[in-house]
Amino acid sequence: MKEQLLTVENVVTMLGITSRTLHYYEQINLIQPAMRTEGGHRLYDVAVVDKLKHILHLKEYLGASLQEIRFILEAEDALGQLRNLFWQETSKLEKTKILRESMVLLESQVKIIDDKIDALKMMREGFVKRMEKCKSYEQEMEIANIQSNEDKEH
Repeated sequence: MKEQLLTVENVVTMLGITSRTLHYYEQINLIQPAMRTEGGHRLYDVAVVDKLKHILHLKEYLGASLQEIRFILEAEDALGQLRNLFWQETSKLEKTKILRESMVLLESQVKIIDDKIDALKMMREGFVKRMEKCKSYEQEMEIANIQSNEDKEH
């Protein structure tokens, strides 16, 4: 059975992105079309669409920059290659080396996430402080209004 290929229009509609975004991701080599028609139109396979979903997920939920996304995708590809090597390798020494290399890559991914979490925590603290200030000002204004109303009554 032949794999279904999707046009630019299909992909942008499915993912809720612009064709410009899709072409830009191609331009910076985050993705590549599966093939082009004789007329030069891009066609995308399910693997590219899944990769795009992953990119959008990293942007939305992790707040990752395109440079960070590139690094994450490259690390994930490298981890996949290491996994394949691990299962092909028979030497315990080589398997241990592969595991160590995998751990270094995974640690770098965890660091990216930890850095994002730290930045979000700092941002949250700033908003909480501002919210507390607003509440304090609101209370001061309510007290001032009560006092003003009491002064008018006397």
